[in-house]
Amino acid sequence: MGQVDTMWALVWHFDADGQVDHVANLSGDQHQMDTYVWANFPLAPLPARLAR
Repeated sequence: MGQVDTMWALVWHFDADGQVDHVANLSGDQHQMDTYVWANFPLAPLPARLAR
């Protein structure tokens, strides 16, 4: 399965009322994270992905 060892940042955006309306999760090493995700979570076959 592998491991990911990287720094992470959460960027929060608040609307005019002070409510959270968006959060972005950013990896300090996106290439390492991409490699981990693609190795451990393969995409479903194309027909299944298009059926939604």
